[in-house]
This record gives sequence, C-alpha cells and structure tokens, in this order.
Amino acid sequence: MADEIEKAMKNAKASLELSGFKVEDYHTELVRMVLTGEMTNEEFLKEAKRLAQEKGGDPK
Repeated sequence: MADEIEKAMKNAKASLELSGFKVEDYHTELVRMVLTGEMTNEEFLKEAKRLAQEKGGDPK
C-alpha cells in the first residue's frame, strides 16, 4: 500500500509541475500525512490555509 501511495504521489506531483505548479517537500509531506491517517482532513485544511496566508494568498 505504501508503494502505491508513493507512486500515486509522484505521478500527481509530476502532473502538477507540468501544469506550472511548484510542489515543495512540505506539500508532499502534508499530503502523505493525510493519506496515511497521521493528520485529519480538517487539520490538513487548516495547515494549507495557514501556508497560503503566509504566501500572501486569500485568507478565505
């Protein structure tokens, strides 16, 4: 199962990068934590919002 998750994450990262997005290691780690149950979806959304606000994104 872990190998399948890693393969899917690498494919998703490559696809995002081809579309012009920059995927950092901490983005990958957040997604991995949700997929493995180490973090809830709610925790993920809070952290994603916090990171977006740090980068000057929309606070909504």
